[in-house]
Amino acid sequence: MLNEKIFSDMERDVIGEVMNISLGSSATSLSSLLGKRVEITIPKVNVIEARDLSYENLEPAIGVEINYVEGLTGVNLMIWKRMDAKSIIEILLGQSIPDDEFEMDEINTSAICEVMNQMMGSAATALSDFLGKPINISTPMAYEIDDKTEFKNKYFMDDDVIVAVSFELFIEGSVQSQFINVMPVSLAKDIISNFLKGADVVEHEAGAVDEQQVEYAVKGNKQEIYEEDDDEEDEYEYEEKPYVERVPVKSSMPKKIKPRKKEQQPVSVRAIALEEIEGEDMLSDEQMSNLELILSVPLEISVEIGKTKRQIKDILEFAQGTIIELDKQAGALVDIIVNGQLIAKGEVVVVNDNFGVRIVEIAKKDELIKITL
Repeated sequence: MLNEKIFSDMERDVIGEVMNISLGSSATSLSSLLGKRVEITIPKVNVIEARDLSYENLEPAIGVEINYVEGLTGVNLMIWKRMDAKSIIEILLGQSIPDDEFEMDEINTSAICEVMNQMMGSAATALSDFLGKPINISTPMAYEIDDKTEFKNKYFMDDDVIVAVSFELFIEGSVQSQFINVMPVSLAKDIISNFLKGADVVEHEAGAVDEQQVEYAVKGNKQEIYEEDDDEEDEYEYEEKPYVERVPVKSSMPKKIKPRKKEQQPVSVRAIALEEIEGEDMLSDEQMSNLELILSVPLEISVEIGKTKRQIKDILEFAQGTIIELDKQAGALVDIIVNGQLIAKGEVVVVNDNFGVRIVEIAKKDELIKITL
């Protein structure tokens, strides 16, 4: 079988786990966008030749092309039911569309592209966190698949080996369906390679910590000999369960080290006395100069009086004179934001014919520090 020739069991597990995590993040993004519960279940990984790619159960289908532009190299294809796309657009518009009137015109295509952009952008972020490197994608392109052969030949030769990952899709109250993610073997290998590099680094760091722990234990207490607990080694395992946010890499924490059974010696414990450090007195002239440079960096300050959410159909109906109700009551404190970080709350005032804000509440100091990071 191609599955066994191209990928080992562990590599297939890696593909499944990566897709599980990234598309699980997409489900969260789609749920926020639609305001409904969304589930994308455990992926089924198949390694096949392009000529054997089959999706009759999704026809009439639409294709979505996503190219990786940073971190990975290759194209990612999504195959969806056309009627599932219709259901998503209906939720976004807040109204039903008769089947015979639904078309993948410019507006509907743009809507699906934006949905895919939100989903795959979230997936790329999750994949970036998982692999420990920046991952960026191009803007998704959606289109109807009119000819299966033409669709396959656009991306693959008949004898090209591809990875087809199928998912179950559930959208509360509207969709119980499937979709397929298709990628070339080269992209799948790239993902696996990046994952294994990260796993090797974590394992190496964990091993280094183990050695330091053992050395410290031997030097600090020569009467005891420590050994590794072989019964509690971490294993990488891909379980077929509904998506949960987790990162299934080997733990970077040192393995447990236990002493052989021996009569315990009394240990003297006392608090460590630390001298108080006067920060400013300890700074050199050069450090003070650097500090002054940092303190002179300009930061953008904005004041937010409130926010709200509206459906696309409502936004399209905006006109001069439209009133948008916000989530803040009249007289409520406004948010003072610096570099995207909430640092204070205040009251709107007028100063020399200009709007201003009087600070009433200040955020905690650790929150203030975040704006400089």
